[in-house]
Amino acid sequence: MRAMWRCVAAAVALAIAPQWAAAHFLWIVAGGQSPDGKVHLYFSESASPDDPDLLDRLKGLRLRQAVPGRLEELPITKGEDSLVALSRQAGASTLFVSHTYGAITRGEETFLLKYHAKCYSSERPQTWIAVGDAEALPLEIVPRLDGDKTVLTVLWQNTPLEGGLVTITGGGLDKLEGTTDKRGEFVAELPPGRKYSIRAKHSDDQVGDQDGKAYKSVRHYATLALELPAHPPQSNLPPLDPGMTSFGAAIVGDYLYVYGGHLGAAHHYSEEGQSGRFARLNLKEPGVWEELPSVPKRTGLAMVPHRGKIYRIGGFVAKNKESEEQLLVSTSDVAVYDPATSHWTELTPLPAGRSSHDAVVIGDKLYVVGGWSLNGRDDTQWHDSALVADLSHSTLAWESIPVPFRRRALSVAEWHGKLVVIGGMQEAGGPTTAAAIFDPVASTWSDGPSIVGNAMDGFGSSAFALGDELYVSTMSGKLQRLSRDGSRWHVVAQLQHPRFFHRMLPVDRDRLLFVGGASMRSGKIGELEWWTAATDH
Repeated sequence: MRAMWRCVAAAVALAIAPQWAAAHFLWIVAGGQSPDGKVHLYFSESASPDDPDLLDRLKGLRLRQAVPGRLEELPITKGEDSLVALSRQAGASTLFVSHTYGAITRGEETFLLKYHAKCYSSERPQTWIAVGDAEALPLEIVPRLDGDKTVLTVLWQNTPLEGGLVTITGGGLDKLEGTTDKRGEFVAELPPGRKYSIRAKHSDDQVGDQDGKAYKSVRHYATLALELPAHPPQSNLPPLDPGMTSFGAAIVGDYLYVYGGHLGAAHHYSEEGQSGRFARLNLKEPGVWEELPSVPKRTGLAMVPHRGKIYRIGGFVAKNKESEEQLLVSTSDVAVYDPATSHWTELTPLPAGRSSHDAVVIGDKLYVVGGWSLNGRDDTQWHDSALVADLSHSTLAWESIPVPFRRRALSVAEWHGKLVVIGGMQEAGGPTTAAAIFDPVASTWSDGPSIVGNAMDGFGSSAFALGDELYVSTMSGKLQRLSRDGSRWHVVAQLQHPRFFHRMLPVDRDRLLFVGGASMRSGKIGELEWWTAATDH
């Protein structure tokens, strides 16, 4: 008798499926949110169980697990009140489903209904990254923390969606609802340590036919089951105060050194807005920043470590007061600082003034790439050659290397003995995400893969190798890693404090440190942020 009633209930559920679909969505629960550590799929109003018979309506689901660089499909079985799967990834990953439910008629309108569900296996905010595959998951919600606020970015076909309807339930709060702004963002103050059911809606006017039923539009619903950490991770390091951009930074021994930089408002430079600060912070025993003797003011300089010393290259000087018209001059000076003696020594200057460039050491060779020469109110000259000097020689001798581009505000790094140049602002054409690779042995340039993101992600980035892996940090907060074959970039983390014109530095073979920079939303960033490589494996 009980079995008969379950069959009747199932038949009724199928008969009224359109009405159920109006209030039910597809949800994935995994990681710390899962009651038994497995992956659960619910068909419910929120990320919790509902009538299990409704699950029979979800035929042909493909549950996939995304880790940087690959997607895996996970087999699904039916459990007591959910569809169940087992994760194959021990570390942080993203579980997702994109499913076509069917053509639904409501009143006089017939539309195709599609669900796009997602969940993260980790509550670490840095692991909350986009799947970034428009075909596999066309609509998705990407969260990040910004102080006491939760920022939800809705992506449609990998592009921020303006005007998307966002609904948040759970966490003991009344339902929150609103639309995304031009950045595709919806910002909410959500208490930490609670679970939330978040969904976003997007409709388009696509017409078609599904199983013989014509429809005039498509409705997409993205869902995200999200648990906010009770105690969001905080750096144990004192902030950079004041915050600054376009500065020099390097790690030597246990110390982080910072030099110069821009203190003022964006795009406005003056003598007062330039920093002459030279300071260091003990990373093993962080207490307070130690002020070192003041130095010549520089902005847009490069600074690199080599054999226990720090090399400072170029930068510009603002020769105008705050109230005066800008008068900026790129410098050609090069100097080395020895922490053992606390002394700066001037070295052979560059052949011409250079700022908004970057530098890297490969072996004993110091490479200086990109930038321009600001000449006060005279014409600015974009550099069309890189420079190299051998630091093992007592006197530097600069040699010119032709380059196939003219860019500034770029980043450079070493990767398997080669020089990788990433992004930048072009002399013509605006910012770019393109990469170029120089082979010092063959003295040849080749094209590298473009980094992930829009053009502005290539502007003011920072790059460095960590062990054998090459990473780049971009304005949107995406931390990207070059694939081992050098063919593409994978997003492996999302910074809590997105920044550009900052410095990303390797502390050891496992950790990166993000220092300074600015956000388009909140301005200068004082907080230092750690990232550990183990979190993306």
